[in-house]
Amino acid sequence: MLSPQYNLARLSLHTLIIAMLCALSAPILAQQTEPTGQMPEAIRGAKIYQLPTKGGQPAPNPGVYKSLSFRDINFDRLLLSIAVSIKPVDRAATVERMYFQDVRVNGIPVHIETFDQEFKLSNKEPVDLPGPLQCTIIFSDLDSMQPVRDLVDKDKIIITGQSFIEVKLNSLEKLALRAKQVVIPVSLNEQVPLNLFQGNPLLHMTADTILDTLANPSSAAAVSMAKEHLAKLHLDEALGGKAKASLYLLYTEYRVRDPKSKASEQFSQAGTGFLVSGDGKLLTSKRVIAPWKFDPQVDFLIEHQHLELDMNSVKTYAWPAGALVTTADGQPNVQTALSTEKQTLKVLQVPPDEMIQQDYQDPDSGEKATIHLHAEGLSDLALLQLTGTGFQPLAFPDAAASVAAETKLVLCSYPLGMSQPQSAPRLLGVQVTGQGSTLKMLHKTDPGESGAPLIDANGKVVALATSADQCIPSQAARKLIP
Repeated sequence: MLSPQYNLARLSLHTLIIAMLCALSAPILAQQTEPTGQMPEAIRGAKIYQLPTKGGQPAPNPGVYKSLSFRDINFDRLLLSIAVSIKPVDRAATVERMYFQDVRVNGIPVHIETFDQEFKLSNKEPVDLPGPLQCTIIFSDLDSMQPVRDLVDKDKIIITGQSFIEVKLNSLEKLALRAKQVVIPVSLNEQVPLNLFQGNPLLHMTADTILDTLANPSSAAAVSMAKEHLAKLHLDEALGGKAKASLYLLYTEYRVRDPKSKASEQFSQAGTGFLVSGDGKLLTSKRVIAPWKFDPQVDFLIEHQHLELDMNSVKTYAWPAGALVTTADGQPNVQTALSTEKQTLKVLQVPPDEMIQQDYQDPDSGEKATIHLHAEGLSDLALLQLTGTGFQPLAFPDAAASVAAETKLVLCSYPLGMSQPQSAPRLLGVQVTGQGSTLKMLHKTDPGESGAPLIDANGKVVALATSADQCIPSQAARKLIP
């Protein structure tokens, strides 16, 4: 229970934690925003902290990108590794994960896998990541192979994009910051030494042969790559506009309070919803509009710490693609949103709750308890109603259609939720396999992807993403729509 004495003590702790985070690269924080969208399971409900600018320039990156090295190459992709260290900090801190998006190497788009090996920072010297970042250049993503050919012989390259450093907190810090985790977005604009084949001329010859083959338009490998590239362009052109016109970025905030002291803590969740009718019906995941039902930490506070959900504090907002979703100070731009607060958005229907009993142990105090959470699965759905006109819904495939054992679909979502000032949906190709009554993606949801549609090459909704790598088939989801 949150006592008045604890709330006073929390103020000084809050200052301490902010100082700790600032030590990563700057003396003060420029901007603090409320918890962002649907994080991966371990960091759900993380809060975004913006590092300060100086003279209008981005804050320096606390990461030192030391070198880029060769891992492998074939006719489909080039694999690279990046060695990274983190500069010294003033106080003890632990980095739990690092995320990356929109990364380019010398202008070439690359995918960097989420780094999920926990490591501690030092207040004396730089700390190397316990392993390299894994990077992939997919050749069919490129309009030309020339940038890759030029890259091979470079001695330095420029890496640009966005990274997100997730800092681990203990229980007191979580309450002080009103969040379970903290994610710090840091822009990348790093010059990195490069010598892919130093001391190994055989590898250099192999890479040159592959790149020469791909550059020859008459080779089978080049023809195959060109077909795949054209298919991706067709996907972006044919599906991109239609899918993006139907997508909404959703954001729900709520408070948990102590009925005696009246002290309260705010939580929030972001996700994706998509139009399913011309009159403004929007389908999403239940965890996006009622996140407390799925959160073990919040349920522990309610069931065993005698706190309560303040139902009057629950508000859900929705922005279409291209809308300004945050104000200059980083807060949700509620004026531009459809919302339950303005009665321009309402929850129309949800399936009955399916609760399960689960053992829970507080990660910091070690206290054990039994909690009751909403079950994963087919009831993780919600149907909303928006007011307005001109809605462009997505269609569903025939009811009899089934998902093949290995199906490639396109996930249409708002990754990283409220961390983007303007709602910019992303289309991502993912592999899907059947798993009982649900489907499984070979992709772990990024922040903001719960409730997102997975569409086929015809632009029809095959499934809806929920949490982790789970998704619900459209046959089950469409039953919610009258």
